[in-house]
Amino acid sequence: MAVTVSTYNHTAAKLLQLGIVPQAANFYLELLDGDATFVASHTTKAAVDNTGGYEVYGNGWTQGGENLASVAVTTVTTNDAMLDAADVQITATGGSIGPADAALIYVNESAGGTLTPLWFIDFGESKTATVGNVFPVIWSASGIAQVTVA
Repeated sequence: MAVTVSTYNHTAAKLLQLGIVPQAANFYLELLDGDATFVASHTTKAAVDNTGGYEVYGNGWTQGGENLASVAVTTVTTNDAMLDAADVQITATGGSIGPADAALIYVNESAGGTLTPLWFIDFGESKTATVGNVFPVIWSASGIAQVTVA
């Protein structure tokens, strides 16, 4: 099944408000169950994950999501930039990770904990990693997202 990445209505404006890359330590990837759906107008993590009710975690996957490492913005062409990060690969320990049907990339905007959704990733099917196996989220060679300036 095809993976679909959807962008929230406010994502472009939020990235500009935050600066190019506010702090790499502020980006997270949260796994979600099949009850989570993409609604473009959601502006909080709590609205997306039903205040944690749709979150999938445990057995190696951190509650609240995995912190994205090596977040960077690079120039692709004169008018294009790419946001990318290291792939996320967590080994299941003590039980399975999942099943997860989707993931959420969100940013923690401040010490006060403003958690803002940026992208919703629909896996197209349920994914599970059994004990000793890796639950992988591998970013495209085109990065997590690209921005083109007119």
